[in-house]
Amino acid sequence: MLIGIILSIIVAVLWSLGEVNYSKISKKYDKANIFMYTYLFRAAIYMLVVFIFKSTLYGTVDMNTFLAMLPIILCDLFASMVINIAVFNGKLSVVSPIMAAYPVLDIILGIFLLNEGVSPVKLVLVGLICLSIIILATSGQKSKSAPHPVKGIIVAIIYMLLVSFSTYFEKTIYINDFTVYDLYYYKGMIYTAVSVFFGLVVVISPVKMEKPTLNILKGSGLTPIGNVIYSFALNFGAMSIVATISSLYSVITNMISRFVLKEKITIKERICIAVILIATITLVILGFII
Repeated sequence: MLIGIILSIIVAVLWSLGEVNYSKISKKYDKANIFMYTYLFRAAIYMLVVFIFKSTLYGTVDMNTFLAMLPIILCDLFASMVINIAVFNGKLSVVSPIMAAYPVLDIILGIFLLNEGVSPVKLVLVGLICLSIIILATSGQKSKSAPHPVKGIIVAIIYMLLVSFSTYFEKTIYINDFTVYDLYYYKGMIYTAVSVFFGLVVVISPVKMEKPTLNILKGSGLTPIGNVIYSFALNFGAMSIVATISSLYSVITNMISRFVLKEKITIKERICIAVILIATITLVILGFII
């Protein structure tokens, strides 16, 4: 249990640092370069994990397994793209809590697709999160750190939806006896192909190919490392504890972005952000005790 808690804390820190550094590089580098390194580093990390723990998968391709993994991979693929648009256009302090509020859609999917019941408390929390997002979207002020705040919020919502669907699809594959290594294996292959595609785009276009600087390494590499550690944390600790601690990454991101990115947040934005963070964490906790 202690190992699971420690790993969960590490995951929260890695995810938050990944978002902060991704916000930095999104405003400095061309998108094609960012996408190329994002998918390249993810492919390398995921394939390395498979090589270390499940090397027997190498050289094999099972079409049924691939098709089962494809919905998750596509959701994650597009989520990795839109996060760049969200953090470029909006304040990270604002868009990060929205992106992390995917338990909202998980509850909605559970109601309409799985015919699951929902408590009045959860409905109230979902309503508060939605209301806070609407207030943020209608009161966003342009600044150097957020040239198009409303666009950033809209794209953050799209990211939230993609992660929610990815989580939903991932739950279904584990029920059908697929493993996390199957997912990483096919993710690694698809991400390698996509990184090659963006590499060709950079080569044949006027875009200058950027060297893999430390900021790019941190922005593109910390999140997938956190994803891998999260999988191991689930093996060492109770999901209720691991998921709750890991979900605190958005709180850490919010605090770091204030100091590192020097983002100015209004009182109204602070209240909405606090409501989203508290409600989301509460939903995660309630998801395991109700």
